[in-house]
Amino acid sequence: MTEGASREVIFGLDALERRWSFGIGGIGLLLSALFALAPIKTYVEQKPQNGACSTGYTLVEKMCQKNVLLNFAADPRFYLLLAGSIAIMFFTWRKRRVGIIVAAFMIGLSLGNFGLPFLALGGWLAIRAFRLQKYGDPTFVGSNQQSRLRAQERAANRKKGIGYSRGKKSDSDPSAAPVRPKPAPSKRYTPKQTGRRR
Repeated sequence: MTEGASREVIFGLDALERRWSFGIGGIGLLLSALFALAPIKTYVEQKPQNGACSTGYTLVEKMCQKNVLLNFAADPRFYLLLAGSIAIMFFTWRKRRVGIIVAAFMIGLSLGNFGLPFLALGGWLAIRAFRLQKYGDPTFVGSNQQSRLRAQERAANRKKGIGYSRGKKSDSDPSAAPVRPKPAPSKRYTPKQTGRRR
């Protein structure tokens, strides 16, 4: 039976994960450059006072509207996107899975719909790390095969009457530790409870 992968493999990145992480980090840098350089026009609404609008506002369908340019440099989410994208690129270059997951989740949760690629990257890397730790293989196919092998081994051991433990060595191994007997029931004294008054 194959046990989980080593710590270095679990916390590191393989080639596929590095490509995707560099790609999503590049998307983050592209979005931050787009937000910083491309002006986005929107409008602010307010209710008319005595049927008239304030200076700079125009009356549109019983509401006063004013066209404004969004300044993303004043929005803290812009700085989070920029810093998080740089962090994703740095941790990808250093092959550090946990840093990428944290940065991707922070960006994804702060940006709403724009953050979906970052949430997907963080979740995908976390699931692959879990599979590496448990089965030794990050792919669906490999982890399913390992899961089936373990289930068959447990079923065979149950038929033989052998208990299954993850840390226990196989019975064919001569260096396997002998199985300790079950502990005796507790002999702790528990005083009898007296009847309570109601």
